[in-house]
Amino acid sequence: MRVVREGRGRRVVSAVAIFLTAVALQQACTVAWAHATAERGTRYEMSVVGLSRLSALPDQSRTDCRWWPTYGSTELCAPTANAPAARGALRRAYPCLQVALWLAVLSVLLQTLRVPRSRLLQGAVPAAAAALVVTAISSMLVGAGDGLAVLAPLEVRFDGVGFALALLAAVLSMASAVLLLTSFVATNSETSVASPLATDGRR
Repeated sequence: MRVVREGRGRRVVSAVAIFLTAVALQQACTVAWAHATAERGTRYEMSVVGLSRLSALPDQSRTDCRWWPTYGSTELCAPTANAPAARGALRRAYPCLQVALWLAVLSVLLQTLRVPRSRLLQGAVPAAAAALVVTAISSMLVGAGDGLAVLAPLEVRFDGVGFALALLAAVLSMASAVLLLTSFVATNSETSVASPLATDGRR
């Protein structure tokens, strides 16, 4: 019984972890991931959907460009001449996060309804979400310095809230998958121990 209770506890923690994953991913899609500072105090903020330039005093103007969807300053979002793959990596990050977000929502529903019955199949969903988040993070790291001409000569620092939330989502979704798997192993081991005892009792 103790092992069964532990298995149930792990499933509860897994459901909470994947729910928090969905919340973190929703926020990570909208807030800044990285910053860079140019001469005269001009700041750049980069998210998974675009780049913003904030001029220093006295004008304090703001210029935006987006690659999901495409609009805004084409000059600000101009790619570097020699790194089209890096620009492609930047555009890949947002779709990966969106798919991971909906996989996390799906996993919450599956774990709440306890379908399918196989914990291995349930665990595959948060594991896939974790893989997509890691792909998005690596895509942003690859594309930040080489994908945009305006950022190429600058030091890009991944110190934004969005980046921290993406890292958190990757950890939580993988933890959810591991907890589901270990709850499956624990339940199976309890069943395998109980079956011989029941057979001996009948004898």
